[in-house]
Amino acid sequence: MTAPADLELVRRILEETGVEQTPPVPGWSAYFEALAEAFGGWLVRHFPRLEGLASLPRRLGPAVAVLGAALVVFILIVVVRTALRQRRLSALEKPPAPAPAAPRAAERGRREWRHELEWRLASGDVEAALEALWWWFARSVSGGRVDPSWTSRDLLASSDRADLLPIAGVLDRLLYGFERPDADDVRRFLVRLEAALP
Repeated sequence: MTAPADLELVRRILEETGVEQTPPVPGWSAYFEALAEAFGGWLVRHFPRLEGLASLPRRLGPAVAVLGAALVVFILIVVVRTALRQRRLSALEKPPAPAPAAPRAAERGRREWRHELEWRLASGDVEAALEALWWWFARSVSGGRVDPSWTSRDLLASSDRADLLPIAGVLDRLLYGFERPDADDVRRFLVRLEAALP
């Protein structure tokens, strides 16, 4: 037969005997010991010759865990530094990209650049076609010398053609904007540009 316990009697016995009523909270060393035990078990499973690790004193567990963590951090640092060094070296080994405008570019006339533009569009090289478009625009606006380092603004300032600033801004967006145009975009802009030029 079971009977309900006398809770007052149980409480009094626990107080008189000094029984600990709250479970102990493990300290950090206990966590490190558990980590070291788990790591040691993993090592023994994968490398059976290391079975002697189980006989090491338990006090060494936290030290082994800290050393293991330090080793992992050291290996990560070495791997990251090696990857960064390789990236820098590969960037240095790449040959420099050719300049977008060849020295002879400034010597070509408007007709030559128009022919070059059509040829580059027909071959599907939109980036090269944009370069040819800028040079065609430059030769159409300026009858004199055109410096390859000029921006569209510099070109219009030297040619006294401030009226073309809005359309030159659209050209610059095609050349340097985030959205890359396709061949049809270049052709549509060329029609617009021809209408704006005398």
